[in-house]
Amino acid sequence: MPLAFGFSRSRFFKCCINHPANPVICLCLAFSSFTSSSPSEPSAAAGRPATLREGRAEIFTDESNSVFYNKAQVNNRDISIAVSRSFISKRREEYLVRSTKGELEDTKLSEQAKYEEPKVLEALAASGLRAIRYALEVDGIGQVTAVDNNEAAVEACKKNIQLNCSLASSKVVPHLADARVYMLMHPKEFDVVDLDPYGSPAAFLDSAVQCVADGGLLMCSATDMAVLAGGNAEVCFSKYGSYPLRGKHCHEMALRILLACIESHAIRHKGTYSSYYINTHGFLHKGFSRLVQ
Repeated sequence: MPLAFGFSRSRFFKCCINHPANPVICLCLAFSSFTSSSPSEPSAAAGRPATLREGRAEIFTDESNSVFYNKAQVNNRDISIAVSRSFISKRREEYLVRSTKGELEDTKLSEQAKYEEPKVLEALAASGLRAIRYALEVDGIGQVTAVDNNEAAVEACKKNIQLNCSLASSKVVPHLADARVYMLMHPKEFDVVDLDPYGSPAAFLDSAVQCVADGGLLMCSATDMAVLAGGNAEVCFSKYGSYPLRGKHCHEMALRILLACIESHAIRHKGTYSSYYINTHGFLHKGFSRLVQ
C-alpha cells in the first residue's frame, strides 16, 4: 500500500521513493534554491513582443494570455525539474550497478540494455515552457516531447523553442495531438511523463500509465482540490472511484485518493508502482509515481 507524506511550504522539502530494486531514493530540496526560477515581469523592447523569463527559459507572452501561462504553478515546475534531476541521476546509478554486477555481460543483452538518455513527455504543453525548462535545466535528459491539441498553443511552443538557445531546439519536439491518443500510440516509450492538466488528471491516467517505460516516472498534478477534499463526493467518485470525507484530514485523504486512482490504472495493465508526493499549494497536489511492469 502506498504511503503518503505531506509537506508544508517550509524551508526544506524531503521526499522518498520506495522501490523494490532501489530501497530508497531520498531527495532534499532547499526552498531558497528555487528563488532564481521566479518569473520576471513581462518586458518588451522596441518593436519586439513582450517576453517572460522563468528559470533559464524565456517565452513570448501577451496581456490576453491567449496561450495559457499559470504563474501560480512556478513552484510546481521547479519541483518537477528537481525531481527529474534526481530520477535521471538514480537511473544512471542503477545502470552502472547492473553493469558492475555482471548482469549485462552477454553482448546482446548489453546492447539491448545500453544506457540511453531518458525521454520525457509533457502531455499538455500549452506554451511549452515546462518542456523548454526540462531541456535547459536537467542534465543528461534526452528528447522532450511537448504535446497539445490546440494549434495556437503548438505554434506558440515552436516560437518559444526558437526564442531559446540551440539546446532547446535540438531536444524539444512539439506535436499537435490529443494527449490521450498520443500516449496510447506510444506504449512504454517515455521514461518521464508529466501530467499537469487544468483541473483533474483522471481522464489522462489510463493512457499515461501505458506510455511510461518500465521503471519510469509519472508526475501528476491535480488542482481540483475542492472535489478531492470532499466538496462534491459524487463528482469525486465519478472521476477517481473514491468517496471523500470532509474533515481535518481532507488533504491527506485527497492525496491518497489520487494515488489510489493511479495505482488502479497501473494494476489494470499489470503494473505496480511506488510513490511519494509534495503538496506545494492549498489547491494543488503533485504526485510522483514510479511504475514497474
